[in-house]
Amino acid sequence: MKARDAVFDTLKVKVDERPQSLPQDLVEALRLGAISILVLLIAAFLFSGVIGPLFALGGVEETVMDVLTRLSLLALPFVAYIGGASVARRYTRSDIARALGLAFSSTVILFAVISAGYYVLDYGVFAPRQSLQMTLSQSEAGIRVDAVVAGGAAETAGLQVGDVISAIRRDAVDLDAFNRRLSQSKEGDPLRLRFKRGEEELQETVRVVLVSDKQLGALWPGLALALAFTAIIVFLPGHWAPYIALVGLLSPLIVGYFWVIIATFSFRTEGLVPLDGNDNFGGFTLKNWESIFVGNIAGLEFNIVPIFMTSLAIAVVMTFVVLLVSSMAGYALSRMHFPGRRFFLSFTLILHGFPAITLLIPIFIVLLRLGNIPVIGELIGFNTVGGIALVMVAFQLPLGVWLMKGFFDNIPWDMERSALIDGASRWRTYWEILLPQIRPGLLALGIFAFIGGWNAYIIPATYSIGTGVSNLPVFLNELIDETAPVDWNQVAAVGLFQLIPIFIFFIFAQEYLLNIYAGGTKGSS
Repeated sequence: MKARDAVFDTLKVKVDERPQSLPQDLVEALRLGAISILVLLIAAFLFSGVIGPLFALGGVEETVMDVLTRLSLLALPFVAYIGGASVARRYTRSDIARALGLAFSSTVILFAVISAGYYVLDYGVFAPRQSLQMTLSQSEAGIRVDAVVAGGAAETAGLQVGDVISAIRRDAVDLDAFNRRLSQSKEGDPLRLRFKRGEEELQETVRVVLVSDKQLGALWPGLALALAFTAIIVFLPGHWAPYIALVGLLSPLIVGYFWVIIATFSFRTEGLVPLDGNDNFGGFTLKNWESIFVGNIAGLEFNIVPIFMTSLAIAVVMTFVVLLVSSMAGYALSRMHFPGRRFFLSFTLILHGFPAITLLIPIFIVLLRLGNIPVIGELIGFNTVGGIALVMVAFQLPLGVWLMKGFFDNIPWDMERSALIDGASRWRTYWEILLPQIRPGLLALGIFAFIGGWNAYIIPATYSIGTGVSNLPVFLNELIDETAPVDWNQVAAVGLFQLIPIFIFFIFAQEYLLNIYAGGTKGSS
């Protein structure tokens, strides 16, 4: 219990101990909160000011550093509150009032310091927001202009108080839709507004501007959230901390899967909310799934059966060959000593570290040459399922060989010696004695290989033409067009359809999949 509660409960105060004074505890809580703030600020600076520019120098466009910077700044206040509340947790068993008072005091002070930083840096609730510099209200006739800022974007464009906005270009909008469209715009973007002035219908283009509206009243919801979060941290059992941290780290992935499931069964979505054609809650439908089996998505006609069978064929062939070759090579490297063995092991590890993308052109030439071989060229050449599976096997084998060697290394020699003394051949010893002992490793590697082949995209997309040998990931990418509208709900349905076999594998074989990290087994079956 002490080990599980170490995150928060290492400094519990005993009943007969004399605690520190409240000011001393407050100073310590603020010190821990300040250290937390400093660490996350340094991390954000490293992501955005050091690592990001280094990628930019190489001409690499990436968004990971920007995402990490935003996540660091988002977590900053909460980590600071946890640091302050950790001091207050000492008194949760002896003096609850003192614990809450200390925790809330440190949280309020840290909240004030962080909010002051946001105010100065125009960040958070004080960040500039998109605006047309006019006040609007919803009326029966449309969106009424109640006031305009003198010299602002709306007045410059010619809008006046009393105008009634009915549409943006040809799209009719109400006030909620107008605000959503405005929030999705960038500084300088033009919005072509249709509005009525008396009996006259006019059109004017208003450009979006960024305005900073620093109203301190916007801080109250944040303060209430901070105090509620602090109260939870104060009374949170210590052994819950790892699970909460795990859920927090996995929350983007969980939300993503949740959205995919909702989107596949709804007409459209706004975030995680399913909507119908009139933007009302609901709109649940099975048409997205129907379009997969009918074979028509956004005008693209297809047959899902051969695409599914291509994915299955690549995954099955890859799994079979990887298991067969890896197990035999792993046995030879583990049990036999021959010239070049150490070099082969090192070379295999180097091959596993080679990025696949650096070998795309050489492999393309090899597949073209293989296609010219009589009879088998039609099976393993360019634009064939066998050729794609062969390339996938080549990239998977180094990892498979090393894993199988690790499992064979952990089988006692006595078992093999007994079989050989009894007259069994090397092959029979390998096939009937040793392979059953590494069954968990074979299952784990097989599942790993199947998932890799089922989800493969770069290799099938590079070495196939048309839809004849397209697998599901390649087909899924074909549904996304940069110029034509994309029905993301139907795309999500295809994505979930592709994930179904993976879910089945994880449900029934997750125990064996975890064995792939064990490195071996001691004779268990």
